[in-house]
Amino acid sequence: MNNEVSEFLASHTYSDATRAIYAHVFSNLNNQDIKSWSASDLLAFAKKDTWGNSLQCTALYALRSFIRWKYGSSHPALSAKMKRIKPRPQRSLNESQVLQLLASFDTYSPIGARDQAILAIALDTGFRVSELARIQLADVDIEHHTIQVIIKGGQWGMGIYSPETAAILDRWLAYRKPADGVNALFISVKKNRRMGRQLTTEGIKTLFKRWGEKIGIKLSPHDARRSFAMLSTRNGAPSRVLQVAGRWSCLLYTSDAADERSS
Repeated sequence: MNNEVSEFLASHTYSDATRAIYAHVFSNLNNQDIKSWSASDLLAFAKKDTWGNSLQCTALYALRSFIRWKYGSSHPALSAKMKRIKPRPQRSLNESQVLQLLASFDTYSPIGARDQAILAIALDTGFRVSELARIQLADVDIEHHTIQVIIKGGQWGMGIYSPETAAILDRWLAYRKPADGVNALFISVKKNRRMGRQLTTEGIKTLFKRWGEKIGIKLSPHDARRSFAMLSTRNGAPSRVLQVAGRWSCLLYTSDAADERSS
């Protein structure tokens, strides 16, 4: 089974995050004979008590995809369906919190200048944490305030940032002195001001957590992405424009933001 799962994942263009989630789902199969499963058997597996609705639906989709890949589209388990429950409203920053966070960094130090730039770029572009981590300096158009990066799904996407964020980014670039061969926009900074390698996804998550703790809130990189949508909508951005700017495949986020604006 392990070899088959590896072959299945290798034959699809899933993102690293999707591969990790699917691998977790498959690791719970414990060599079960899924060839003989009915639709009810598949549902019984997906509806694990320890999994929330979102992971249950993801598990169902992952296993249906695997079964279709291995046994064909006529397998009886493929008729299994599950209702996805709309999640409760999630965290986003208001304008006061944004200003408080931006003002909390010591921009006369390399770390503070870098951290303020990460937050400002995240809020202006809505980039996901993995996208923030993989931005290369060569893909930043300083003159036109745009950034090109590989986004979810393996495609190139563009983010646009404001003149105010451009000034914040310029301050960081004045400090940025990477190790040889490091082209990432955001890199590690040691306490002695020595700079090193490209920041990782987990490293950026840790930074966001620390920034939030500093001002007494919970904070994650995805909060910045949601804040990008919410604040843009409150400032009058049409849903379709916001969908394109945030590189969403549907209007899920923008609809939620519009609902909040009208309430």
